[in-house]
Amino acid sequence: MRQQPTTTLTELAAERIDSAFPERYSGPVRVVWWDDGGYLKEVIAEAAEEAGVEFRAADRFPLDLRQGAVEEEHQGETPQVWYIGEAKDDRDWFRDIKETGGEVTSSIEALTADLYDVDPWEIFDAERHDPAQREQAAEIILDRFSGLGVPRLDDLREEIITKGEGQLLDHLLRRGWPDIDRDRKTISKVIGQLQKNGIPVDEDDEPEDITNTVRRWAVARWLVATGVDADRFPSEMNLSEDGPGTFNPLQGLLRTRGSPEAAGVYLGESYWPDVIDALESPWEYAECPVDSALDAALWEAWVEWFEEDDLQRCIEEAERRQETVQLYSEECAWVSLWEQAALLSQLQQYLNEWEQRPADIGPFEGYADVEDGSWRIDDQVLQLELTGTPEADLPRSHPAVDWIADQRQKLTHERYRDYLEALGGQVRTTMQVEQPLADLDPAYRWWSERQDEFNEAGNVAILLIDALRFDLAQQLADRLESDHEVWRETRLSVLPSETKFGMAALTPGDAFRFRIGMEDETLSVDRGGRSLGIKPNRVQALEERGWDVPDDPTSGWEHNQIAYYDKELDDVGEGEIGEIEAHFRGYIDDLHDLIERKLEKHNWDRVYVVTDHGFVLFPQEPTMEALDSDDGEVEVKYRRVAGDSVQGKGEGILFEANTPGANYLDTNLRLLSDPRQHFSKQGYGSRRYYHGGLLPQECILSFLRIE
Repeated sequence: MRQQPTTTLTELAAERIDSAFPERYSGPVRVVWWDDGGYLKEVIAEAAEEAGVEFRAADRFPLDLRQGAVEEEHQGETPQVWYIGEAKDDRDWFRDIKETGGEVTSSIEALTADLYDVDPWEIFDAERHDPAQREQAAEIILDRFSGLGVPRLDDLREEIITKGEGQLLDHLLRRGWPDIDRDRKTISKVIGQLQKNGIPVDEDDEPEDITNTVRRWAVARWLVATGVDADRFPSEMNLSEDGPGTFNPLQGLLRTRGSPEAAGVYLGESYWPDVIDALESPWEYAECPVDSALDAALWEAWVEWFEEDDLQRCIEEAERRQETVQLYSEECAWVSLWEQAALLSQLQQYLNEWEQRPADIGPFEGYADVEDGSWRIDDQVLQLELTGTPEADLPRSHPAVDWIADQRQKLTHERYRDYLEALGGQVRTTMQVEQPLADLDPAYRWWSERQDEFNEAGNVAILLIDALRFDLAQQLADRLESDHEVWRETRLSVLPSETKFGMAALTPGDAFRFRIGMEDETLSVDRGGRSLGIKPNRVQALEERGWDVPDDPTSGWEHNQIAYYDKELDDVGEGEIGEIEAHFRGYIDDLHDLIERKLEKHNWDRVYVVTDHGFVLFPQEPTMEALDSDDGEVEVKYRRVAGDSVQGKGEGILFEANTPGANYLDTNLRLLSDPRQHFSKQGYGSRRYYHGGLLPQECILSFLRIE
C-alpha cells in the first residue's frame, strides 16, 4: 500500500478517462466505462467534466448509447464518455469504439482500491455480500469522499465494517457488535484492525470476547490517565507510556455521545475490581468516570465519612463526583446518586446545626435568617425529594442501593418530622413566655410603608404570589441576583395564615384601618369597613388607587402600575396535584423567566414579589392527629378556630383581640403549631400540604424587590 493519497475518486477517474483516449484523434472519439454495480455514475460524470469531454449514460440497456451516435459523428461532436452501469462480463460490444477510442472497466470497489494501491476485496468483497450490503458500502465510500480531503484507508474500511456507524474502536465502545457482520472473515478483519492499536484481542476470539476486551482496555486507559499505575494491569494491555495505544479513546467519545445507556455500560459494569480493590485511596482517582468497581469503592469510603459526621468533606467530594459523572447526561442515575449524596450531607449538617442552636435564638428569628436560618432545612428536603430514587436505576450490586434509601427515609421523614415537631414545641414555649411576633414587620403594613416608593418609581409591577414559602422566595432571589439588584425583607403574615386574609393585607390603604374579626359566625377581613375577603373586592380596591390587575402575564400590562395575582402554587398544593415538588421547581423557573422578560424586554423598572402565606409540606403522608374543636360560636378550619368563645379553652396557641403583633384582631384565635395536628371538623385526613397555623413555615414570609 502506498502512502495516504491526495487524489480523489473523481480525479482518479478523470485520469483514467484521459489515458483511455488515443494520443492523437480527430472527430467524435469515445471511451466506454463499464461499472459493475452502477455506483459511479455521478463520479464519472464529474470526471468527464474535469477531463473536458461529454458524458452520456445508458438508460435501460447498454445499446441505448448507439441511438444518435451516427448523427453525432456527422456533426463532429466533441469526445464522449459512454457510461454503462453494468459489468462487462463476456460481452464484446462496442469493439469499434474500443479500437478507435478506449475502454475502462472499473467498479467503485476497484477504483477505490486502485486509489489506495490495495486489492478490491480489501475495500469491500462484493462476491461475499448481497446487493443491499454492497449498495450500503458504496454509499459509505461516496459519502466519505464527498467531504473535505481523502479519507484514510483504515478509517474507510472501518466505516464499511460498521456499516456507516463510525470508526471501529468507537463503534465497539459505544454500541458493541450488533451492526457488524459475524462471519469469520469480517471478524478477522476486525481483529487485525484492533491489533494495530495495541488492543490484545486473539485470533480465535468471538465478537462478545472482542467487545469485552476492547472495553476493558479502554477503561484501563482512563484509569491510568487518572493516575492508577499502569503496572497494576496485565502487560498485554500495552498501557505503558511508550507502548502502542496510549491514548484515552473513551474520553472524547463520552463527552460527545454521553447518555444514560453509556453510563450503564461503563459505570454499571465492573471491569477491573482486583486493581481497584488494591487502591489505598480510591478518591485520588474520583475524576475517572468509568468502572462500577471504582464507583462502589468511592461510595464505601464516602459513607465512612458520613457516619463520622465529616459532612463538609462529604458535600465537597459528592459534588466533585457528581460533576465527573455528569458527562453521561443529567438523566444518568449516578448523577442523581451523587447529587442526592451531597444533599443528604447538607441536610444532615443543617439539622445538626439546628439541634445545637443557641438557646437564646427564638423559632421565628432562627427560621428567617437569610444566611443561616432553618428555612434551609425545608429547602434541602424539597431538593432531596426532587432527586427521586436514584437507587432504582442503579445495578443491584452497587453498595448505595440499600444505604441511600434507608438514609433518605431517616432524614427526610423521621428527622425532618422530629424537627418540625420540635420547632412547633419551641413556638408554643416561646409564645407562653414572650411576645416574639411583636418585633416582626407585619405584612399588613407593607403597602402603606411602600406607597412612596410606588409613586416615585416608573413602571412598577407587584406580583402577588399565593403560597410562596420562604425557601422558594430565596431560590428565586438567588437566581435573579446574578443579573439584577434584589432586596429581601422578612415579614409576618396576618393570622390566620390563609389566603383571603393574607391577600387582603396586601391591598392599598392605611395599616391602622386593617381589621380581622367575626361577622355572622365567619372570620372576615376588611380595611376601613371595605370587605376584602374575596378577590373581586381586592381587585376593585387596587383599581380605585390606579392599579391595573391583568388576568394573565401576557396581556393587560400597558399601564405603568400593575398588580398581578397568581395562585398556581396554592392550587397545586391544596389539590396535592402530581409531583408537588416538581411543580414548585417548575413554577420558580417560570416566575424567574417572567420577571426577566418584564425587566429586560418590556422595560419595567421594578418588580415586587410578595405573598400571603407559606405552607408545611411533609415528604409523605403523615400520621395526623385530629382534634375536636370547641362547641359554640366558632369557625373551624384545618389549623385554627376563631370566635369570641375560644378564649381560655381548647387546643392551640391563643391569640386574643389586640395581641401584640396581631393587634388587627377583633376576635380570638387558636392556632396550631404542632405540625401533625388539625381540627377534625374539616374532614381532611392525612394531608401533605397545609397552612393556617403558627409554624414559621406557615407565617414567616420573604418579600422581594427586583430592579
